Amino acid sequence: MEALLRKSLLGKDVNEVHFHVFSRRSNSRVLDPRVLNADATLLESSSKYFADLFSSAVIPSDTAVMNVKTPGMILDGIDQSEYGYESDSDLEDDTDTVASPTQRQATAGSDSNDGDSGTCAPNTASSEKDYEFLPQRVSNTIGLLPEGLPSIQPNTMGLGGGRHVFVKDAAFQTWYCLLHFLYTDVAEFSPLKSSGGSKIFSCNTSERPMCSAKSMYRLATKLNIAELRDQAFASIRNNINENNLLQELASSFTAKFPAVLEMELNLLLEKIASAPIVEGLPKLMARISQKELSHGADIMAGFYGRILKKHYTQLHGSATVNASCSRTCRKHCKRC
Repeated sequence: MEALLRKSLLGKDVNEVHFHVFSRRSNSRVLDPRVLNADATLLESSSKYFADLFSSAVIPSDTAVMNVKTPGMILDGIDQSEYGYESDSDLEDDTDTVASPTQRQATAGSDSNDGDSGTCAPNTASSEKDYEFLPQRVSNTIGLLPEGLPSIQPNTMGLGGGRHVFVKDAAFQTWYCLLHFLYTDVAEFSPLKSSGGSKIFSCNTSERPMCSAKSMYRLATKLNIAELRDQAFASIRNNINENNLLQELASSFTAKFPAVLEMELNLLLEKIASAPIVEGLPKLMARISQKELSHGADIMAGFYGRILKKHYTQLHGSATVNASCSRTCRKHCKRC
Protein backbone atom coordinates (compact mmCIF):
# COMPACT_ATOMS: atom_id res chain seq x y z
CA MET A 1 0.00 0.00 0.00
CA GLU A 2 2.92 2.39 0.66
CA ALA A 3 4.15 1.92 -2.90
CA LEU A 4 0.65 2.66 -4.16
CA LEU A 5 0.51 5.82 -2.04
CA ARG A 6 3.85 7.03 -3.39
CA LYS A 7 2.72 6.40 -6.97
CA SER A 8 -0.41 8.44 -6.30
CA LEU A 9 1.52 11.30 -4.69
CA LEU A 10 3.91 11.42 -7.64
CA GLY A 11 1.04 11.56 -10.10
CA LYS A 12 1.69 8.16 -11.60
CA ASP A 13 -1.08 5.93 -12.89
CA VAL A 14 -2.49 3.76 -10.10
CA ASN A 15 -5.04 2.09 -12.37
CA GLU A 16 -2.75 0.38 -14.86
CA VAL A 17 -4.93 -2.69 -15.32
CA HIS A 18 -8.51 -2.75 -16.58
CA PHE A 19 -10.40 -5.99 -15.90
CA HIS A 20 -13.41 -6.68 -18.13
CA VAL A 21 -15.69 -9.07 -16.23
CA PHE A 22 -19.10 -10.53 -17.11
CA SER A 23 -21.99 -9.31 -14.97
CA ARG A 24 -25.22 -10.86 -16.30
CA ARG A 25 -26.63 -14.23 -17.26
CA SER A 26 -29.39 -14.91 -19.78
CA ASN A 27 -31.03 -18.27 -20.42
CA SER A 28 -28.08 -19.41 -22.49
CA ARG A 29 -25.27 -16.87 -22.27
CA VAL A 30 -23.10 -14.87 -19.88
CA LEU A 31 -23.18 -11.21 -20.86
CA ASP A 32 -22.25 -7.57 -20.26
CA PRO A 33 -18.60 -7.26 -19.26
CA ARG A 34 -18.06 -4.38 -16.84
CA VAL A 35 -14.79 -2.77 -15.89
CA LEU A 36 -12.73 -2.87 -12.69
CA ASN A 37 -9.44 -0.97 -12.48
CA ALA A 38 -6.48 -1.90 -10.33
CA ASP A 39 -2.77 -1.34 -9.71
CA ALA A 40 -0.42 -3.99 -11.04
CA THR A 41 2.25 -3.50 -8.38
CA LEU A 42 -0.17 -4.08 -5.54
CA LEU A 43 -1.67 -7.16 -7.17
CA GLU A 44 1.76 -8.63 -7.87
CA SER A 45 2.74 -8.23 -4.21
CA SER A 46 -0.56 -9.72 -3.01
CA SER A 47 -0.74 -12.90 -5.07
CA LYS A 48 1.69 -15.17 -6.89
CA TYR A 49 -1.00 -15.70 -9.49
CA PHE A 50 -0.95 -12.04 -10.50
CA ALA A 51 2.84 -11.88 -10.25
CA ASP A 52 3.05 -14.73 -12.76
CA LEU A 53 0.28 -13.26 -14.89
CA PHE A 54 2.05 -9.94 -15.32
CA SER A 55 5.53 -11.42 -15.72
CA SER A 56 7.04 -11.65 -19.18
CA ALA A 57 9.23 -14.50 -17.96
CA VAL A 58 6.32 -16.78 -17.01
CA ILE A 59 4.05 -18.48 -19.53
CA PRO A 60 1.15 -20.06 -17.60
CA SER A 61 -0.89 -22.80 -19.25
CA ASP A 62 -4.53 -23.37 -20.12
CA THR A 63 -6.95 -20.62 -21.07
CA ALA A 64 -5.87 -18.18 -23.78
CA VAL A 65 -5.59 -14.50 -22.97
CA MET A 66 -7.31 -12.03 -25.29
CA ASN A 67 -6.03 -8.50 -25.72
CA VAL A 68 -8.70 -5.84 -26.24
CA LYS A 69 -7.71 -3.56 -29.11
CA THR A 70 -10.13 -0.76 -28.21
CA PRO A 71 -11.46 -0.24 -24.66
CA GLY A 72 -14.94 0.63 -25.91
CA MET A 73 -15.36 -2.54 -27.92
CA ILE A 74 -15.40 -5.82 -26.03
CA LEU A 75 -16.92 -9.25 -26.49
CA ASP A 76 -20.62 -9.11 -25.61
CA GLY A 77 -20.88 -12.58 -24.11
CA ILE A 78 -20.13 -16.29 -24.22
CA ASP A 79 -22.16 -19.47 -23.86
CA GLN A 80 -22.78 -20.57 -20.28
CA SER A 81 -21.00 -23.83 -21.04
CA GLU A 82 -17.81 -21.85 -21.66
CA TYR A 83 -18.22 -19.91 -18.43
CA GLY A 84 -17.90 -23.05 -16.35
CA TYR A 85 -20.20 -22.24 -13.42
CA GLU A 86 -23.79 -22.03 -14.63
CA SER A 87 -25.25 -21.58 -11.13
CA ASP A 88 -23.01 -18.61 -10.23
CA SER A 89 -25.24 -16.41 -8.07
CA ASP A 90 -22.93 -13.41 -8.52
CA LEU A 91 -24.30 -13.01 -12.04
CA GLU A 92 -27.42 -10.92 -12.40
CA ASP A 93 -30.26 -12.90 -13.94
CA ASP A 94 -31.76 -11.75 -17.21
CA THR A 95 -33.61 -13.07 -20.24
CA ASP A 96 -32.17 -13.77 -23.65
CA THR A 97 -33.33 -10.29 -24.64
CA VAL A 98 -30.60 -7.79 -23.81
CA ALA A 99 -31.83 -5.27 -21.26
CA SER A 100 -31.70 -1.58 -22.02
CA PRO A 101 -29.09 0.58 -20.26
CA THR A 102 -31.89 2.09 -18.17
CA GLN A 103 -33.06 -1.33 -17.01
CA ARG A 104 -29.52 -2.40 -16.16
CA GLN A 105 -28.90 0.81 -14.24
CA ALA A 106 -32.02 0.24 -12.17
CA THR A 107 -30.86 -3.18 -11.04
CA ALA A 108 -27.23 -2.36 -10.35
CA GLY A 109 -27.60 -0.69 -6.97
CA SER A 110 -29.30 1.92 -4.79
CA ASP A 111 -28.67 5.58 -4.11
CA SER A 112 -25.41 6.47 -2.41
CA ASN A 113 -24.75 9.00 0.31
CA ASP A 114 -21.83 10.48 -1.59
CA GLY A 115 -23.72 11.13 -4.79
CA ASP A 116 -22.55 7.97 -6.53
CA SER A 117 -25.40 6.60 -8.61
CA GLY A 118 -24.48 3.10 -7.51
CA THR A 119 -24.62 1.79 -11.03
CA CYS A 120 -22.16 -0.15 -13.13
CA ALA A 121 -23.57 0.48 -16.56
CA PRO A 122 -21.98 -1.71 -19.23
CA ASN A 123 -21.50 -0.64 -22.80
CA THR A 124 -22.73 -2.31 -25.92
CA ALA A 125 -20.29 -4.83 -27.28
CA SER A 126 -19.06 -6.06 -30.58
CA SER A 127 -17.66 -9.39 -31.66
CA GLU A 128 -14.56 -11.51 -31.36
CA LYS A 129 -12.85 -9.58 -34.14
CA ASP A 130 -12.24 -6.75 -31.67
CA TYR A 131 -9.79 -9.00 -29.83
CA GLU A 132 -6.41 -10.24 -30.81
CA PHE A 133 -5.07 -13.41 -29.24
CA LEU A 134 -1.85 -13.17 -27.30
CA PRO A 135 0.71 -15.97 -27.00
CA GLN A 136 0.61 -15.61 -23.22
CA ARG A 137 -1.78 -17.85 -21.33
CA VAL A 138 -3.13 -18.00 -17.81
CA SER A 139 -3.51 -20.92 -15.44
CA ASN A 140 -6.76 -22.72 -14.66
CA THR A 141 -9.84 -21.67 -16.60
CA ILE A 142 -9.92 -17.98 -15.78
CA GLY A 143 -9.13 -16.30 -19.07
CA LEU A 144 -7.42 -13.13 -17.99
CA LEU A 145 -5.41 -10.61 -19.87
CA PRO A 146 -3.00 -8.86 -17.56
CA GLU A 147 -2.20 -5.82 -14.76
CA GLY A 148 -3.92 -3.07 -9.99
CA LEU A 149 -7.19 0.32 -5.80
CA PRO A 150 -10.08 -1.42 -7.42
CA SER A 151 -12.41 1.11 -9.03
CA ILE A 152 -15.57 0.65 -11.08
CA GLN A 153 -16.30 2.48 -14.31
CA PRO A 154 -18.53 2.04 -17.34
CA ASN A 155 -16.60 0.35 -20.12
CA THR A 156 -16.53 3.45 -22.29
CA MET A 157 -15.31 5.95 -19.71
CA GLY A 158 -11.95 6.82 -18.20
CA LEU A 159 -10.00 3.75 -19.27
CA GLY A 160 -7.07 5.47 -20.93
CA GLY A 161 -3.98 3.35 -21.45
CA GLY A 162 -2.71 0.38 -19.52
CA ARG A 163 -3.43 -3.28 -19.95
CA HIS A 164 -6.89 -4.70 -20.53
CA VAL A 165 -7.73 -8.07 -19.01
CA PHE A 166 -10.69 -10.15 -20.13
CA VAL A 167 -11.91 -12.42 -17.30
CA LYS A 168 -13.69 -15.35 -18.88
CA ASP A 169 -15.24 -17.34 -16.05
CA ALA A 170 -15.72 -15.21 -12.96
CA ALA A 171 -18.49 -12.71 -12.25
CA PHE A 172 -18.01 -8.96 -11.93
CA GLN A 173 -19.26 -8.99 -8.33
CA THR A 174 -16.84 -11.77 -7.34
CA TRP A 175 -13.89 -10.02 -8.99
CA TYR A 176 -14.85 -6.72 -7.33
CA CYS A 177 -14.76 -8.44 -3.93
CA LEU A 178 -11.46 -10.13 -4.81
CA LEU A 179 -9.76 -6.83 -5.61
CA HIS A 180 -11.32 -5.21 -2.54
CA PHE A 181 -9.84 -7.98 -0.39
CA LEU A 182 -6.39 -7.64 -1.93
CA TYR A 183 -6.43 -3.93 -1.10
CA THR A 184 -8.05 -4.07 2.36
CA ASP A 185 -7.87 -7.67 3.66
CA VAL A 186 -11.65 -7.41 4.14
CA ALA A 187 -14.16 -9.76 2.49
CA GLU A 188 -17.91 -9.91 3.03
CA PHE A 189 -20.22 -12.64 1.78
CA SER A 190 -23.94 -12.81 1.22
CA PRO A 191 -25.95 -15.69 2.77
CA LEU A 192 -26.46 -18.84 0.72
CA LYS A 193 -29.58 -18.84 -1.42
CA SER A 194 -30.58 -22.14 0.18
CA SER A 195 -30.58 -20.44 3.60
CA GLY A 196 -32.94 -17.72 2.41
CA GLY A 197 -30.33 -15.23 1.27
CA SER A 198 -30.87 -12.95 -1.69
CA LYS A 199 -28.53 -11.43 -4.25
CA ILE A 200 -27.01 -8.09 -3.31
CA PHE A 201 -25.56 -6.08 -6.19
CA SER A 202 -24.26 -2.62 -5.43
CA CYS A 203 -21.58 -0.41 -6.91
CA ASN A 204 -21.96 2.34 -4.34
CA THR A 205 -18.53 3.47 -3.24
CA SER A 206 -19.89 4.11 0.26
CA GLU A 207 -20.62 0.40 0.72
CA ARG A 208 -18.37 -2.63 1.01
CA PRO A 209 -18.95 -5.08 -1.81
CA MET A 210 -20.51 -8.46 -1.07
CA CYS A 211 -20.43 -11.61 -3.14
CA SER A 212 -21.39 -15.26 -3.03
CA ALA A 213 -19.16 -17.28 -0.70
CA LYS A 214 -19.34 -20.16 -3.17
CA SER A 215 -18.24 -18.00 -6.09
CA MET A 216 -15.36 -16.61 -4.06
CA TYR A 217 -14.32 -20.05 -2.80
CA ARG A 218 -14.16 -21.21 -6.41
CA LEU A 219 -12.15 -18.17 -7.51
CA ALA A 220 -9.78 -18.07 -4.53
CA THR A 221 -9.10 -21.79 -4.93
CA LYS A 222 -8.09 -21.26 -8.56
CA LEU A 223 -5.93 -18.27 -7.72
CA ASN A 224 -4.44 -20.08 -4.71
CA ILE A 225 -5.27 -17.27 -2.27
CA ALA A 226 -5.55 -19.42 0.86
CA GLU A 227 -6.75 -16.79 3.34
CA LEU A 228 -9.60 -15.66 1.13
CA ARG A 229 -10.50 -19.25 0.24
CA ASP A 230 -10.67 -20.17 3.94
CA GLN A 231 -12.86 -17.17 4.76
CA ALA A 232 -15.27 -18.13 2.00
CA PHE A 233 -15.28 -21.75 3.21
CA ALA A 234 -16.10 -20.62 6.76
CA SER A 235 -18.99 -18.53 5.46
CA ILE A 236 -20.37 -21.50 3.54
CA ARG A 237 -20.11 -23.69 6.65
CA ASN A 238 -21.82 -21.10 8.85
CA ASN A 239 -24.76 -20.87 6.45
CA ILE A 240 -25.51 -24.59 6.33
CA ASN A 241 -27.84 -26.24 8.84
CA GLU A 242 -30.24 -29.16 8.91
CA ASN A 243 -32.76 -27.24 6.80
CA ASN A 244 -30.56 -26.73 3.73
CA LEU A 245 -27.86 -29.37 4.22
CA LEU A 246 -29.31 -31.96 1.84
CA GLN A 247 -29.89 -29.33 -0.84
CA GLU A 248 -26.29 -28.20 -0.57
CA LEU A 249 -25.01 -31.77 -0.49
CA ALA A 250 -26.76 -32.47 -3.79
CA SER A 251 -25.50 -29.29 -5.48
CA SER A 252 -23.15 -29.19 -8.46
CA PHE A 253 -20.90 -26.87 -6.44
CA THR A 254 -20.33 -29.55 -3.79
CA ALA A 255 -19.56 -32.06 -6.54
CA LYS A 256 -16.60 -29.95 -7.67
CA PHE A 257 -14.90 -29.40 -4.31
CA PRO A 258 -13.90 -32.39 -2.13
CA ALA A 259 -13.26 -30.24 0.95
CA VAL A 260 -16.82 -28.91 0.81
CA LEU A 261 -18.20 -32.43 0.36
CA GLU A 262 -16.26 -33.68 3.38
CA MET A 263 -17.50 -30.79 5.51
CA GLU A 264 -21.11 -31.42 4.52
CA LEU A 265 -20.83 -35.16 5.14
CA ASN A 266 -19.52 -34.43 8.63
CA LEU A 267 -22.52 -32.18 9.18
CA LEU A 268 -24.83 -34.90 7.87
CA LEU A 269 -23.57 -37.31 10.49
CA GLU A 270 -23.96 -34.64 13.15
CA LYS A 271 -27.54 -33.75 12.09
CA ILE A 272 -28.64 -37.27 11.15
CA ALA A 273 -31.46 -37.43 13.71
CA SER A 274 -32.98 -34.03 12.93
CA ALA A 275 -36.44 -33.96 11.37
CA PRO A 276 -35.46 -32.37 8.02
CA ILE A 277 -32.70 -34.95 7.51
CA VAL A 278 -34.89 -37.90 8.50
CA GLU A 279 -37.53 -36.71 6.05
CA GLY A 280 -35.25 -35.73 3.19
CA LEU A 281 -32.47 -38.32 3.24
CA PRO A 282 -34.50 -41.09 1.53
CA LYS A 283 -35.26 -38.67 -1.33
CA LEU A 284 -31.57 -37.88 -1.70
CA MET A 285 -30.71 -41.58 -1.75
CA ALA A 286 -33.37 -42.14 -4.41
CA ARG A 287 -31.80 -39.47 -6.59
CA ILE A 288 -28.40 -41.08 -6.13
CA SER A 289 -29.77 -44.52 -7.06
CA GLN A 290 -31.22 -43.00 -10.24
CA LYS A 291 -27.78 -41.55 -11.06
CA GLU A 292 -29.01 -37.98 -11.00
CA LEU A 293 -25.95 -36.74 -9.09
CA SER A 294 -22.46 -36.94 -10.57
CA HIS A 295 -20.99 -37.23 -7.08
CA GLY A 296 -23.62 -39.65 -5.78
CA ALA A 297 -21.12 -42.47 -5.25
CA ASP A 298 -18.88 -40.14 -3.24
CA ILE A 299 -21.82 -39.15 -1.04
CA MET A 300 -22.74 -42.79 -0.42
CA ALA A 301 -19.17 -43.90 0.29
CA GLY A 302 -18.49 -40.96 2.58
CA PHE A 303 -21.78 -41.28 4.44
CA TYR A 304 -21.61 -45.03 5.06
CA GLY A 305 -17.92 -44.82 5.89
CA ARG A 306 -18.74 -42.35 8.64
CA ILE A 307 -21.63 -44.47 9.91
CA LEU A 308 -19.45 -47.58 10.05
CA LYS A 309 -16.60 -45.76 11.74
CA LYS A 310 -18.87 -44.21 14.34
CA HIS A 311 -20.67 -47.41 15.31
CA TYR A 312 -17.72 -49.76 14.84
CA THR A 313 -15.53 -47.71 17.16
CA GLN A 314 -18.31 -47.58 19.72
CA LEU A 315 -18.65 -51.36 19.68
CA HIS A 316 -15.00 -52.33 19.52
CA GLY A 317 -13.10 -49.31 20.77
CA SER A 318 -11.10 -49.12 17.57
CA ALA A 319 -10.27 -45.84 15.84
CA THR A 320 -10.47 -47.36 12.37
CA VAL A 321 -12.37 -50.03 10.52
CA ASN A 322 -10.29 -52.76 8.91
CA ALA A 323 -11.63 -52.97 5.37
CA SER A 324 -10.63 -56.59 4.74
CA CYS A 325 -12.16 -57.64 8.05
CA SER A 326 -15.42 -55.88 7.32
CA ARG A 327 -15.80 -57.79 4.04
CA THR A 328 -15.24 -61.20 5.57
CA CYS A 329 -16.09 -60.65 9.19
CA ARG A 330 -18.95 -63.16 9.28
CA LYS A 331 -16.56 -65.98 8.41
CA HIS A 332 -13.30 -64.93 10.01
CA CYS A 333 -13.81 -62.27 12.69
CA LYS A 334 -14.52 -63.78 16.09
CA ARG A 335 -15.46 -60.37 17.46
CA CYS A 336 -18.48 -60.29 15.10
